[in-house]
Amino acid sequence: MIAYETIFVLDASLDDHAIEKEIEKMEGLITSHKGRVTKTEKWGKKRLAYPIKKKVQGYYTLIYFEGDGNIVPELERSYKLNESCLRYLTVVSEEKPKQPEGEETEEELKANDSPSE
Repeated sequence: MIAYETIFVLDASLDDHAIEKEIEKMEGLITSHKGRVTKTEKWGKKRLAYPIKKKVQGYYTLIYFEGDGNIVPELERSYKLNESCLRYLTVVSEEKPKQPEGEETEEELKANDSPSE
């Protein structure tokens, strides 16, 4: 699975419940396409550098996830159809996803299996 990160800006005039619903909808879309959300960062309302669709503020959300390449086109299609989404960007993540505690990475397993002199 490939690690991705997606950031999107929602219309800040939405109420808190509607914003949460939109974020959950995006996370649900990822998991429904056999992806795994590793982290969600809600950055909150920020002033935009320039007006977008006559809006001067937006609600920023960053989601780290893992999945196959077929998730990204579906995610971006959903952003385009969503009228409350002002901007979005999805890229392959440079950061390695963090392993849950107690699990070893493949490199650690190989290092432990090699004979020591």
